Amino acid sequence: MSKQISIVGIGMGNPNLLTKEARCALLEADLIIGAKRMRGTLPKNCKGQYRETFEGKEILSIIDECEGEHIAICMSGDSGFFSGTKGILSLLEKKYEVHITAGISSISYLSARSGIPWQDACIVSLHGRQENWIQAVKNHEKTFLLMGGSLRSIVEKLCLCEMEDCTLTIGIRLSYPDERIVTATAGELLEKEERLAELDHSLSVLFIINERACTAPSFGLADDEFIRGQAPMTKSEVRAVTISRLHLKESAIVYDIGAGTGSVSVEMAAQAWRGNVYAIESSSRALELLRANKEKFMAENLEIVEGSAPDALAPLPAPDAVFIGGSRREKENILKAVLAKNARVHIVMNLISLESLGEMLELVKKYHLENLEITQVTAVRGREIAGQHLMDGQNPVFIVSMDGSGF
Repeated sequence: MSKQISIVGIGMGNPNLLTKEARCALLEADLIIGAKRMRGTLPKNCKGQYRETFEGKEILSIIDECEGEHIAICMSGDSGFFSGTKGILSLLEKKYEVHITAGISSISYLSARSGIPWQDACIVSLHGRQENWIQAVKNHEKTFLLMGGSLRSIVEKLCLCEMEDCTLTIGIRLSYPDERIVTATAGELLEKEERLAELDHSLSVLFIINERACTAPSFGLADDEFIRGQAPMTKSEVRAVTISRLHLKESAIVYDIGAGTGSVSVEMAAQAWRGNVYAIESSSRALELLRANKEKFMAENLEIVEGSAPDALAPLPAPDAVFIGGSRREKENILKAVLAKNARVHIVMNLISLESLGEMLELVKKYHLENLEITQVTAVRGREIAGQHLMDGQNPVFIVSMDGSGF
């Protein structure tokens, strides 16, 4: 007979919280596969042998060699919530028919225990990954974090970003006999060293409530918000139009070539907060300012790449979008490099001179670039002199956007 395989969401860890469907799948199984910690979540009268592993290829090998008919693979929490189900399913479904069973997730459990609804929460996992979670908290009134590091680091960063009044509801060892749910502000936790140490546990999740969240996405920060020095900086009016032309998604991979002070990089990092921004710069003076602005704006998904394009682009992942603010007469080589990585990459370039624009238009033809759009932006700012208000024009800038054609 063909093998019957179930991927079972086992919930938080307490066997009493298994769904009836999950319990039946485990009781009927001739073989149960899961991580070491999951053994304690099984019903007491399971008949199947338990094999400890969470590696997909090893699981497939064990199933291939198993003589039993019913096999259950355990997944902590819910099988569809930051679970390994997707990876294992991709290995198994080519050979076997697989049934997936839902479990109780940590977010639904903490929501029920705390009375905090979760349907409007921004959900971020820090398990084995780097995410710009601080930007999520800035932009959302409610954020749910699957912990991957220490509670202390989260509390300290909230306070450093002047969000000490955010309310944290922390769930520790949920569903276990020693479960704890604690609510306090980040500021209160930072002031109490012993309590913070006591609450710092690897099996923790939390809601962060930020009543001062900026829920509407925005760009075009004032120039004086940035640490400027003497390095070139894209002014706020031009920067706002440039960012709008990039059409960034939350998870985008973006290059900022010729990043300067990092004003565009920082704003791109806020827009693509689930993705990554690579700021490429060769000037030591600009790199110092770039690092300072990254730290000031807590742009954790901004990676600074020291060097010049196109050579500095070689080790980077393929971009979804590229902004070219400075090319050092390497426009064609930069275009060739980014198109080689993604033949349909979206490109935005800022140019000042007519000669540079003419050169770019020739490259558009040569490399069959599509959806060409050219905008000239001239910003005029007012200033007061002797009680009179005068208008000062800034240098006009050509903003050119285009897409690779796929060739």
